[in-house]
Amino acid sequence: MIEKVYSARRNIGGIVALILWVCAVSGCADLLAPSDPSPEVLEKSGLRLAEDHLRSGNYAQAANLFAEMAKTKASPQRERLLLQATEAVLRSETRSLARKYLYAVDEAVLPRNLFVRKRIAQAEMELLYGQVDDALAALPASLLDYSPEYKPGALAVRARALRAAGRREEMVKTLVMLSPWLNETNQIQKNSQSIWEILMGSDSGELSTWANKNNDCDVDAWLSLAYIYKQPHASIFILENEIQQWRAQFPRNTIPDEILDSVTQDWAVTQVAPDRIALLLPMTGRYSAIANAIYAGVVTAREFEEAPGLLPELVLYDTGDDVATAYRQYKLAAREGADFIIGPLQKEAVREIAEQRRLDVPTLSLNYTSDASSGSANLFQFGLLPENEASQAAERAFHDGFRRALVLVPEGEWGVRLLDTFSTQFTELGGTVLQSERYVTTNSDYSGPIKRLLQLDQSEQRHRMIEKTIQQDVEYEPRRREDADLVFLAALPRQARLLRPQLSYHYASDLPVYATSHIFSGNENISADQDINDIQYGDIPWLLSSDPEIELLKDSSELQLSSSESRLPRFAALGVDAYRVIPHLQRLAAHKYNQFEGMTGKLSIGAQNRIYRKLTWAQFRNGIPQVQERPDLGFPRSFSAVAIHSESMQARQRACQ
Repeated sequence: MIEKVYSARRNIGGIVALILWVCAVSGCADLLAPSDPSPEVLEKSGLRLAEDHLRSGNYAQAANLFAEMAKTKASPQRERLLLQATEAVLRSETRSLARKYLYAVDEAVLPRNLFVRKRIAQAEMELLYGQVDDALAALPASLLDYSPEYKPGALAVRARALRAAGRREEMVKTLVMLSPWLNETNQIQKNSQSIWEILMGSDSGELSTWANKNNDCDVDAWLSLAYIYKQPHASIFILENEIQQWRAQFPRNTIPDEILDSVTQDWAVTQVAPDRIALLLPMTGRYSAIANAIYAGVVTAREFEEAPGLLPELVLYDTGDDVATAYRQYKLAAREGADFIIGPLQKEAVREIAEQRRLDVPTLSLNYTSDASSGSANLFQFGLLPENEASQAAERAFHDGFRRALVLVPEGEWGVRLLDTFSTQFTELGGTVLQSERYVTTNSDYSGPIKRLLQLDQSEQRHRMIEKTIQQDVEYEPRRREDADLVFLAALPRQARLLRPQLSYHYASDLPVYATSHIFSGNENISADQDINDIQYGDIPWLLSSDPEIELLKDSSELQLSSSESRLPRFAALGVDAYRVIPHLQRLAAHKYNQFEGMTGKLSIGAQNRIYRKLTWAQFRNGIPQVQERPDLGFPRSFSAVAIHSESMQARQRACQ
């Protein structure tokens, strides 16, 4: 009997167990009483749901779940969840939510890694609001090594902030630091391209300055390669030799092969190497002296060319004074096999050629069209454009901290062009042109326009009114206006030597004067040029540099010229550059921020293939122009040149090899 009862109970227990198992797998809530899940189960369930929202793009819902869970947690778990909530909504459309959650995070209780994570989120948020300086302050360079776990994120966000701030040198260093932390191929490529784009947008002088301040081998490798790329190499063999030397100097570099290969590939694609160059110059007529100076410059540049192989043939075509003749000569040069054309010189002739829909022969004109939007893709416009110089004078004055300008220009079209250019550029930068006056170039007394410009005529008028009112003489000293802080002067040497002393006589000796190169004849005249002391102006390296190579070129070109033609040194320099820049035109056009170190300035190509010259700035002292700015530092060719801190030269070299 007992056995039967035991057996029955055992069967009942098995049935109950079976029922419980079925309910467990099928969810029969009606048969089983519910039990409260544990906090751990609830938290895991909430996290899974939040992650599902993130994957589905429901960022605000995900952030809300993280924030709700944070309410029941102690620090630092609470702050971790709030950071997750912040990161979920770090987007432009939900940035206000991100700010709300982030402000609830208490930095004081955060461990080091969460502290860095919080600052990354803060920098991201500031960038969303356009507060670049606040983003950089939230994530300073000193914080980058606080947490290896979050260092890649910190570097990436700081690099974005540096880009927004325009701090390109620091951005390069930051992106180079980021490189070894990246694992995915697309990330590495994207990061490397970002570095290369910044370096391509910097000129050789900037690269030299950065390299001389730098103390990091990886950054050195990037800077040195970019510097090599930007140099004018006479042949592919010279370039490849430079690359081999670079590889020996940086054997452990991590620069991707595609960037290394692009250096030689770009050179090969963009190199222009003509066999027959036609020169279209007005060797007879009104502009013959200028044409002869340009021709002497071209011939000199060819004579001293260092490129291997046969030199290109030069064929001269006289265009005279007639525009129609210039165009006929242009077509003749093309028919006779010229594969590159330099010229014409006259603006009207350049316009005639620019209006052609198609030019079969690449052409470098020696003047510009009035319409900056015109020109064939095969036409490069180059010359000594006065507007270029007036624009740079405005930039220089503004850079020097001056904001209120007075302008004094000659009557006529030339003066109007310089006035308009200076005024437009200075205003666009944020300055104000208070007043402008024009003078007659044939006069010697410029007191009239100077008094009006300085408002001395108003001061004199007030004096006369006072004397008339009180009917007696009044002791009087004229007072010029006090709201101006500079004068821009457009003048040729004769006028400049008269205008500067008269400005001083009329109580403006303390006002700095900026001018274009036209104030200097290009030939030293110490006694006469004492009168233009202190004037600042932009000019070409051909006249301001003491480099032995330039001196040799100058001497050679002058031997080919008459005494009158040798007094046109800027046009001889134009001829040198017109010849030397030919191989680099395509590279300059493809990379708008690249420059060519020319005799007429640092040359770059802008819109419609118009060549822009960056001048050197000088100031007259004791009748002699003195270069104001320090020349670009030479690029360090060994690490001993850039060793800093306590490292020895030998240790510096070993560190990069």
